[in-house]
Amino acid sequence: MRAALLLALSLAGGAEALTMTYPHSTTVIHERAGDWAGAELKGVEVRGDTLTLAPSVTSGTLTGQPLKVAAFDELVPSWNAVTPGAGSVTVEVRAQTAAGWGRWFSFGSWRSGEGPGGEGRASLNGQKDGAGQVLTDTLRLNAKASAYQYRVTLRGAGTGVRLLAFNTADRARRTAGLGQAGDRAAWGKVVTVPQRSQMLYPDGGEVWCSPTSVSMILARHGVNVTVPQAARGTFDRAYQGTGNWSFNAAYAGALGLRAFITRLPSLAEAERYTAAGFPLAVSLGWKKGELPGAPLTYSDGHLMVLVGFDAGGNPVLNDPAAPTDAGVRRTYPRAAFERQWLTHSGGLSYVIAPPGAKLP
Repeated sequence: MRAALLLALSLAGGAEALTMTYPHSTTVIHERAGDWAGAELKGVEVRGDTLTLAPSVTSGTLTGQPLKVAAFDELVPSWNAVTPGAGSVTVEVRAQTAAGWGRWFSFGSWRSGEGPGGEGRASLNGQKDGAGQVLTDTLRLNAKASAYQYRVTLRGAGTGVRLLAFNTADRARRTAGLGQAGDRAAWGKVVTVPQRSQMLYPDGGEVWCSPTSVSMILARHGVNVTVPQAARGTFDRAYQGTGNWSFNAAYAGALGLRAFITRLPSLAEAERYTAAGFPLAVSLGWKKGELPGAPLTYSDGHLMVLVGFDAGGNPVLNDPAAPTDAGVRRTYPRAAFERQWLTHSGGLSYVIAPPGAKLP
């Protein structure tokens, strides 16, 4: 049965929040004033649909109500924020398991900017206890949780948050949608997305797959930033790289797009996005021989842009690992691609779209 996109009650004070429910994951998006009903506000106000600091306050915190979702053992947050000057944003999460509420885990400090040192932007290494740990952008638990709670801290005049999203997933079920039949009406449709290779840049380009993918999708939506600019704008000083999933979504959000992380259950679900004109940045890994036609023999984790499907239902990608811009467009065997995508990341995808655009 095709997974559904649902408007559901988030249980955060009874406010309606957009909730994407799939067999293996749930994504809750808070981006409207009503989504923060019942939250505890300390130095933070909700103005329109944006979280901002109260007048004369330099730091403030919003703590959301607990959110009950399907059982999960992984959580990935995303946010869209503006952080002028020295402003910054920190998102923290705690989870409820059978043993009770765990500790607050932090996803570091986000600050927009393209300076060479990451502009004070860093995840927070070393967070680990008996309940779980943070792996840069992912909270991984040792036992299934049934609920979570988030806390967001704003710092600096003018800092505002207009979207908070949380993807929860059950690792044991990440391939539950493997082999789902596609929609032939979506086949033969490819979104026009500029082709950009990460390999053209000698100073780190070979590991810039994520910001290169983001730059391609941004260009599709009329925001043209170069690959090096995107790499500087997503650089995580603690991780010492540009592959932080949450930071990549935040970068696109800081440039005016609506961006969040989700996990799709199958290529059949991804077809709905590309058929509607929305390319997706997708994360997968493979060993030698598992992804025929790929410019990389193997990868422990690689981002590329899903732009559509050929007439036979095979996914068409802008793969930034190609050595030239002209060679970026690739078509991979459907079964092999879907298997590596779901096995590696559970169908993790960056959704980046213009504000107000109706997603499928």
